[in-house]
This record gives sequence, C-alpha cells and structure tokens, in this order.
Amino acid sequence: MVWQTGFRTESLRDPVIVAVQFPILALLGCLWPLYLFAAPLPVLVDGAWLSQNSEKVVVLDVRSRAEFMAGHWPQARWAGFKERAWQVDRYGLPGYLPDGNKLAELLGSLGLEGDESVIVVGSVRHPRQVAEAARVVWSLMMAGVQRVALLDGGIESLPAHDLVEGASSVDPKVCSISLQPDLLADSSRVEDLLGNNRPVIDLRPTSYFEGYRRDPQVAEGGTIYDGVGIPPERLLDGETGGFLSAEIIQLEFERYDIQTRGALATFSDTGVWAALGWFVLHQILQNPEARLYDGSLVEWIDWGGEMHDSTDDMGGPIG
Repeated sequence: MVWQTGFRTESLRDPVIVAVQFPILALLGCLWPLYLFAAPLPVLVDGAWLSQNSEKVVVLDVRSRAEFMAGHWPQARWAGFKERAWQVDRYGLPGYLPDGNKLAELLGSLGLEGDESVIVVGSVRHPRQVAEAARVVWSLMMAGVQRVALLDGGIESLPAHDLVEGASSVDPKVCSISLQPDLLADSSRVEDLLGNNRPVIDLRPTSYFEGYRRDPQVAEGGTIYDGVGIPPERLLDGETGGFLSAEIIQLEFERYDIQTRGALATFSDTGVWAALGWFVLHQILQNPEARLYDGSLVEWIDWGGEMHDSTDDMGGPIG
C-alpha cells in the first residue's frame, strides 16, 4: 500500500533548504503511514466514512456468496459467515471459535496478516445477520486484530451504484494472531459471575429466553438460571437496522434492569446472538470487562449448568 504525503520536493530551489528539508521530508514520509496506521478506528462506520477511507482498510463481506456476487463494495473480500469456518465443532458440540491454528488459517485465506484495519460488512435484513457480523468482529479481535469496525446499517446503507457484481480475488497470506482471552468467557467464568451477582445476559429473542421455542442444537428450552435477558431488536433501529445511539441503548438496558458496567458475559444458543450484545457492551458502551460466552447454552447444558424454563412458572424476567 502506498501513502501520499502531499509534499512537492521539486519546488525546492535553494540547495541549503533542500539539504535541510530532505531529511525532514524523509522522516515525515516514514512517520506519515505510521500515523495513519495507528490512528484509532471508530467501532461503527457509515458509507461516507468508507468512501473516504477505502484505500486504508480491508473490507470483509460476511454475507452469503450469492448475496456477495449480486453486489458488494469494490475490493471487498468474501468472508461468508455461514459458509466459512467462523464456527466449528469442539468436544462434540457446535458453535465454537476455531482454535489458534485454524483461526490463523481462516484469516490468512482472506489475505489478512493480522495488522490491518478491517471493516466488517453484513446485512440488516434481519437482526440475526447483524449478530453474525458482530460475531466476526469478535472473532477478529479474539485473534488480536486491534482495529476492527462494523458498517452500521449493513450493505443496505450503501448506494446501489457504488456496488459491483461478481467475484473478487484474494492472495492468501500467512496470518500472525495473538489470542485475547480477556474477551472470552467459559462455563466456570459464567458460574463465577452468577455467584457474584454479576450479569449473565441472554441475547436471544424473547420466545427462546422464556422457553417457548428452542434451537435444535440446544438440548433444553429456557435460559441459564439467574441469567437475565434483553431482546436483540431492542438494540437496533427498527427502520434502518443500524444500532441505536449509546444513550438509548443504555436506557434500554436500564429498562430491563441490567447493569452494563463491570464484569459480565453475554450468551445465546451458540454464541451468535451473544455477539450482538457483546459488541454493544464492549464496543459501543465501552465496557472492557464484557465477555462473550463462546460455548453458550450448548456448552452450559452439556457442562451440567442449571437451567430455568419460565413456561413452568407463568413468565420470566423478560415477560
């Protein structure tokens, strides 16, 4: 990648000035890309930001291959959430983040080396698709990619005339990752949070939380005993599909009597819906102690964790 400094050295005529300024220009030429490289990245970006910074970032499109082929951001790389190995089986259970080697292999296949600035693009046709994009953000940050943002409003927020059709080519790279355990919760961590009256938050739709519906991958209906829940759609704008403001999101959590500061964990069936809550809490509300329970309910039940089915007692915390 080539960065332009904007200096025109051919206009320098005085040899003394040239002798002094060439080293300065050379130094600035070295520092300028480092400055841009180290610049903070917003957690959410829009189409205007993407247009202005498209040459400085890698864009990963996590929609299906068919959706990608029908229209995507120029130079975007197809990283389909459901069709690539963003979640794998482990211990005979589904939905886990790949181990370090497999995760590095996945990111390398997308042309990442681990030090890029990455924008994740999904769809907002359904809140679940927003959650899938958030799960990819979490996966990248788990791998140690430090500058990751989400396109707010998804592909639908971009003008159709800016999109291109067809496949895109990617040169595989060797990706260097550094797993970040502070973003991850396991069953023991969840039990410890519950024992200390800290929030363990179910991000699934209400009917799943209350036990009226159950994902086929989950052995029991209901939710983690003493867990709390907030419907995922409460965090998103009903018209645009984008995220609500941090202030409104905070009010929504307060409405459901859920703490947003300090140690907490989000969960769902297999950690996809959970990623939506993690993104909101860790990234938008800036809580560095928010973790995602990767195993979620499939692991909790297999582990022997206690469950609560509110269909047995006339409603539950959400109801």
